[in-house]
Amino acid sequence: MREILKLENVWVGNQEVKILRDINFEVKEREILSIVGESGCGKSLTLRTIIKLLPKNLKLLEGKIYFEEKDITEFQDMEKIRGKKIGMIFQEPSSYLNPLFTIGNQIEEAIKNGKDRKNKKDRVFKILEEMGLSKNVYYQYPHQLSGGMQQRAMIAMAIINNPYLLLADEPTTALDITTAFGIVNLLKNLVNIHNMSIIFVTHDISLASFISDKIIVMYAGIIVEKGNAELIYNNPFHPYTKKLINCLPEKYQKGERIKVIDGEVPTYKNLPKGCPFNPRCEYKIEICEKKLPEEIALENRDVRCFKYGKIMES
Repeated sequence: MREILKLENVWVGNQEVKILRDINFEVKEREILSIVGESGCGKSLTLRTIIKLLPKNLKLLEGKIYFEEKDITEFQDMEKIRGKKIGMIFQEPSSYLNPLFTIGNQIEEAIKNGKDRKNKKDRVFKILEEMGLSKNVYYQYPHQLSGGMQQRAMIAMAIINNPYLLLADEPTTALDITTAFGIVNLLKNLVNIHNMSIIFVTHDISLASFISDKIIVMYAGIIVEKGNAELIYNNPFHPYTKKLINCLPEKYQKGERIKVIDGEVPTYKNLPKGCPFNPRCEYKIEICEKKLPEEIALENRDVRCFKYGKIMES
């Protein structure tokens, strides 16, 4: 399949701190890739790096970003790509939908081509139907919609221009499980309908395994494991991935206490030396506290851990 997006050795930060470090991955045509990890691991920042919506105090320090095999690292006119070829769904739709305008007005505003008002309106009606929403939603205001309906409206805005790539930043946050499942199934169907690829950010590795072809596990700004979604979920290698999966409710035995990962994600100004996960890792050895492990290819995945391979000898 054709490669839509590729990140090579991407570093993001400023003079004081480096947040994303040595990020490498690719997304192919009609592929769903999920990025999982705890809050503060760099998942959302990775999406904002791709679409060039970084906070003012951060910048791309090193690396290359290729979209449709073209280097967009230094590309200045992102308006030709953002919203047209790359769509994005942000967290908490109520924060991004303008309460003063109808849903129809806001989706029309997102249309990048076409000036005819009737044509735009017809396109909005069609996309609302595709989202499982009635035509009446066109005339409604955000406060009149449920959280799930607001999220579907946000998805409609993101795909109204038929992008090649959709960036979905935790689109199921704050939704009940039934509504979230409906959103996930909708996204899976959109891949086939619109021939697009999706990068899906979530805390839930179980949800990621359901929707994705591939999974990336991030911790403290680095990728610790990546590969086939089913393989990683059923046979995780990295200690952090194992702990994420062991915390899932479906992994509990009857009568077991709630499982947590002891400790917390370190701040980027106070990263531990060596592997950032070493303070929380039961497998750590002396080298883990001195050196950051490199990514190694192992059984159809890449893993960054001193437990595996000849890297132990380095």
